[in-house]
Amino acid sequence: MLAVAIFALAMLALARCVQNCLQAEKFRRAEGLAQRALANYFVQVESGAIPLTDKATEELKGAYAGMTMVMTKTDLKLTNEKDQEIFGLFDVNLDLSWVESGDTITRSMKFILYPRQK
Repeated sequence: MLAVAIFALAMLALARCVQNCLQAEKFRRAEGLAQRALANYFVQVESGAIPLTDKATEELKGAYAGMTMVMTKTDLKLTNEKDQEIFGLFDVNLDLSWVESGDTITRSMKFILYPRQK
C-alpha cells in the first residue's frame, strides 16, 4: 500500500514537470515569433516598404495571427556640435501585443530612423 502511494505521488510530480515543460515551450515559441515579427517590421520600416506615419496599427496575419503591431513616430529635436538643428530624424517605437492564456503580453522595439531621401 505504501509503495503504491509513493508511486502515485511520483507520477503526479512527473506529470506536473511535463506540464511545466509544455508551458515553457509554448512561451518560448511565442517569444520567438514576437522577436521575428519585430525584426521583420523593423526591416520593412527601415527599407521604406512600410510608410512612416505618426501612428499606425496593424493586425498581423499568417504565422503571426493574433498579434497586433502598433508603430508610433515622433520627430527628434537634436542639434549638432554647432547648435544647428538636425532635421529628418525620427524616434520610432514598435509595440507588439498578443493574448496568451488570458493575459495580454507586450514586447517593444525602439530605434532612431533617418529615412532614405528619394
